[in-house]
Amino acid sequence: MLSVLDLTAGRIVATITIGGRPAGIAMSSDGTRAYITSPDGHKLSVVDTVSRTVLRQVALPGGPLGVAVSPDGKRVYVADWYGSQVVVVDPVTGTVLSTIGVGHSPSGLAVTPDGRLLVCADRLDNAVSLVDLETLRATAAIAVGEHPFGVTIDAAGATAYTADVESDDVSVIDLASRRLLARIQVGKRPYVVALAGNRGFVTNEQGGSLTAFDLASLHPVGTVAVGNMPEGIEAADDGRTLYVANWMDDTVSVVDALLLTVTATLPAGDSPRAFGTFLRSTRQGSR
Repeated sequence: MLSVLDLTAGRIVATITIGGRPAGIAMSSDGTRAYITSPDGHKLSVVDTVSRTVLRQVALPGGPLGVAVSPDGKRVYVADWYGSQVVVVDPVTGTVLSTIGVGHSPSGLAVTPDGRLLVCADRLDNAVSLVDLETLRATAAIAVGEHPFGVTIDAAGATAYTADVESDDVSVIDLASRRLLARIQVGKRPYVVALAGNRGFVTNEQGGSLTAFDLASLHPVGTVAVGNMPEGIEAADDGRTLYVANWMDDTVSVVDALLLTVTATLPAGDSPRAFGTFLRSTRQGSR
């Protein structure tokens, strides 16, 4: 199921049947479409967020997990967790346009704001692939920490951050020079990174917490206790509010990124994951 939360009212206002244990999510730049992956169902679902209906479901190979959408909304990119490829889908027709060879067990995906570059976390290679989206070819692989999972790109399209599950760190990558800048030690089994103001935040799945780090110094600055097994995280437009999906708590934590405190806990559906972009009101293209 896909749960729709009214963040002002703090409650679930709709549920949409997806099937296949949905995990990954990406939002279109105008917020009118959500793209949901179902690894167990081997499909991508296209959801109209205004009418709250499923427009189409696209059968995909392997285990579709991470998902990202081009800024113009014409292409959706889906990582095949069980293969070594990213599948390119036309979200209007549901046609598979192409496949892109990447590293082993691709998971998180992110597109730069200009739509020219795709960053793919190749979990079993301990690396990220950089894909030229004009040629649809991987042009570089950059070594990061152990088992990178979530990928986040800053609003300038200059820096990428990976949450490295096995080495308990966040890798920081300069995209122009294609080099690793730093690895920041965080909590247990980091999952996804979000950026708010001058700080980065990573969900520590087995730590029940967030680690905050300074984007200039790349040093940790604090932790925030949230729910049980936090996974997806995204920052709101105000640059101060974070929303965290707690997988085993069936809740969403609302966090003040400046004060490093939980300001509310909202009910969510069964086992929320929200691996990707999931806020309809937020500026898209950051992850």
